[in-house]
This record gives sequence, C-alpha cells and structure tokens, in this order.
Amino acid sequence: MVKSTVVAISAFKSDKAIIDLLSDIFNDFHGSILRVIVVDSLGSGEIESACSRNGWPVGYYNFDYNLGSAGNLRERIEIASELDASWCLCLNHDANWDRARLSAMLDAANSHLKVGAVYPVLDHHPRQPRWEDGRRTFAPTAGARFQNIPIEDTSEVLWSSSNGALYSTEPVKMNIRVMSDLWMGYEDLAYGVALKKNGWKQLVCRKAVLSNIFDYRSSSLPVNGVFIQDKPDWYSYYNMRNLIMIHNEYGSQGISFKTLVFKFFHSGLRILLLESNRFSKLSLHFRGTIDGFRGRVGKYDVP
Repeated sequence: MVKSTVVAISAFKSDKAIIDLLSDIFNDFHGSILRVIVVDSLGSGEIESACSRNGWPVGYYNFDYNLGSAGNLRERIEIASELDASWCLCLNHDANWDRARLSAMLDAANSHLKVGAVYPVLDHHPRQPRWEDGRRTFAPTAGARFQNIPIEDTSEVLWSSSNGALYSTEPVKMNIRVMSDLWMGYEDLAYGVALKKNGWKQLVCRKAVLSNIFDYRSSSLPVNGVFIQDKPDWYSYYNMRNLIMIHNEYGSQGISFKTLVFKFFHSGLRILLLESNRFSKLSLHFRGTIDGFRGRVGKYDVP
C-alpha cells in the first residue's frame, strides 16, 4: 500500500486524550500512513514524553501561543503538504481511531477526480434523527439528518466538520488555505467554500462513521428530545463574527447577507430561550456581530 497519508492530530490541554488516541493508532496501524503528527499550543511536554517512552515516531509541533482551531487546522494541512503526503487525515482529541474508516475514505477519494476533501458520516446520538452526512449549503439551523444512513456510497457536499476529515494536500500547493484569522469556529466551512470556489469536489463517505464527538445537553424546555450544544459562553462571540468574516471574504458564494441576518436572530433567540448565562452569551453575540462588520480578526479577549 502506498504511504500517502499524514494523520494530523490537534492538541490543546488534552494530553491524556491525545496519548490514548496515539496508542490506538499505533496498535492498529494503517498501511497508508506516511507520518503521524501532533500540532499543539502551549504544550506541557507530556505528549512528547509519551511518544519517546513508547517509541512512537510522531512529529510533535508545539507553538508558544494559542493557535485556535483555525490556526491548528491550517498548520496540520500545510505540514502534511510539506511532508509530501497526498492526504491529511485531521483528528481532534475527541475523535476515535478507526482503521477501516480511513480505508473507506481513501477508496472514496480515489474514485473521483479532483477531490479536495472526504468526510465521514456524523453520528449525533442521542439526538434524533442521528445521522448527518455533511452540508450541501450553509444553513443557520442544523444540517440534513436521517433516521438511517442513505444507501449511496458517496454524496457531494459543501462542507462538514474537520474532525475526521480527509483533506487533499494539492489545494495547498495552489495557495488555497484555511482562514486562520477566524481563530475558532467555522474554519471548516470557510475552507469548504474555498475548495468549491476553486473547483475541488468534496464528498461524504457513507461507509465511514465518526461517532459521539459533539457535546450536547438537554434543553431547559419541558419538551423531551430537545438538545442544544454545550459550549462555553465565549463561543457566542466567534459564531457570528466568523460567519461575517466568511461573508466578507467570499460574498454570497460563502454566506448570503440574508442568511447572516437570519442567523443573528435565530442564535439570539436560542440563547434567550434555551441557554444558561444568557446575559453573558447575548453580550458576546452582539460584540461578535459588531466586530465582524468592523473587520476585527484573530483571537478576541475571551477565552
């Protein structure tokens, strides 16, 4: 098997989870793997020590500032390109290792021309319907979900989560890059828009499943089965600001102004009705909206 893939793991104050993930990878190694790398911010040294202790040949890249998820994703794909890999499998600390999932995604990638990304099906259990196979457009509400995984092997999409995504390194050589100025949130959407704009196909592989990576909790409404994402307050800032940044960069090819307006009111209403710490989150929601139109980029004052 051709060694064409760099497995690239994102780390930030998640040493134990990363070490456990590395153990799983090296105990069930895939023949396509050229290199395993970890990109960390403000690392403690524990991951590097564990690699040395276990004899794992891992490329460990530690930055002395917080890259954020956007900067980390950009670094991982670009390092994979520099290592002459054809593919970069991106995993976060909360992803599980599945050797067969990588095989299925590589098969899907090699069955089409000019593929920029292949995504696994996402399992949102306990939310129902549980299966999501990517987003064909950006919608302010959740993407299309199914009771059962559709039977077709692949489907073309605009974007999906970068966690578990298999990215081609060819677009990097054409200067198509992740928007690291976003710092945290929607960098996978922005990159998906960039890939589509430049003619790269993105596929969901329905033979590959990534499970239980989203943090949900039941809402405060007296209705069974209503879940909301359990995120820190400061996510409210980056959600709106980053969508505005994507609109500023790509116009309606990315997100239309009408969609931005709908998202602003939809998110504000959700915070008001369903979430805790409403005042803090609403303040950050408004601040992010203002800063997005003012052109503020990178990390804000929080976290």
